[in-house]
Amino acid sequence: MKRGIRIGLASVTLLALLSACSNTTPAPSNGSSNTEGGESITLWTNFQVEADLLQRYADQWAEATGNEATIVHNSIELQQFAQATNSAGGPDGIFGIANDQLASFVTANLAAEVPDDFYNDEDYVEAAVQASYINGKRFGVPIAVETVTLFYNTDKVSAPPTTWDELLQTAKDSGGIKFDATSIYYDLGFIRAFDSYIFNWADNAYDVEDIGLGNEGAVQAYHYIQQMVGEGFLSADITFDIARSAFENGETAYYIGGPWDVDAFTSAGVNFAVAPMPTLNDKPFITPVGTQVGFVSSKSSKQETVWDFYQYLIDEAAVELYEVGDRIPAKLSVQEQIDRDETTESFMTQIADGEPLPSVAELGQLWGLYADNMRLMFGGMVTPEEAAQYIEAQLKEAIELMHSGA
Repeated sequence: MKRGIRIGLASVTLLALLSACSNTTPAPSNGSSNTEGGESITLWTNFQVEADLLQRYADQWAEATGNEATIVHNSIELQQFAQATNSAGGPDGIFGIANDQLASFVTANLAAEVPDDFYNDEDYVEAAVQASYINGKRFGVPIAVETVTLFYNTDKVSAPPTTWDELLQTAKDSGGIKFDATSIYYDLGFIRAFDSYIFNWADNAYDVEDIGLGNEGAVQAYHYIQQMVGEGFLSADITFDIARSAFENGETAYYIGGPWDVDAFTSAGVNFAVAPMPTLNDKPFITPVGTQVGFVSSKSSKQETVWDFYQYLIDEAAVELYEVGDRIPAKLSVQEQIDRDETTESFMTQIADGEPLPSVAELGQLWGLYADNMRLMFGGMVTPEEAAQYIEAQLKEAIELMHSGA
């Protein structure tokens, strides 16, 4: 398992420009295979290891339908995709892109809405479905899911803790815990455990005007994080790389990481195990679920054929995508078909308690200001109460500037 997390949101100016000049083609209803055949489609993917596998399934689908599908591995950027859709032989969609990028393509009117009958939400991991909705409408097809959870050194800890209080107590005598606590990515679970949130989610949409990072629940979360700073586990200068290296070198007992860490720790000879996150405040510890999704280009004239091909991939290729690239299927029935070990089981359990980071362009305004205020809090320059006040006020101001185009 060796994938990283990619957070990429296009600039507002570019989105506004693309939105103004793009034309949205109404999404077709899902149909059966194109029996007449003869259509040629091109799909981009950021799946590198699995690109050849996807092409093999594309060839099989072509034999069955008389159509043709070409898979192109690309490091996908919004502007690149927008320009390519205007050219002959440009992409008809993307099968394999991180859900945190989806909102940018939707905002730029580059993604077609998913047909109502294409899939049932209840057939997929809840977090993956939530990640596929933008402003109350489905634009993504969930493919695979991943999250972070608890790694523990089995030479230092005999069994995983069931609560965060137990984790911190055992960490005092076993080597501690390290993770990048200046990042909202790792801190989401603390905020959610105290009944707060980033943007409120209701009716399949995020309300970016309803921010929960400055309320009383958020203050309680910041106090809990600050407790770990006071006990010497965390500091402002602990990055993802430093935390990972400390666990890999056998220094720390606990680490919060993802499937992409497993191979490195195994190769380094670390005796470790993976467990679902301990509970906090008597609630499940929610971690961010990243979802690889597919979408169909709103500019494609062959949308029905693309949807047909996507359905084929979901039905036929999902198990092998896991076998080749360790991508945990987003579809619940496919999860029952894969051969999974204890590590995968732990990640799947944690995914069930996870949720996506908000799939909105406004999230891009949060990363830097959140980290800056956490560093100030860790250094004792602001209190948790002040950090909460500053984070919410600064995020509101940043969003206002974003929408004003300033």
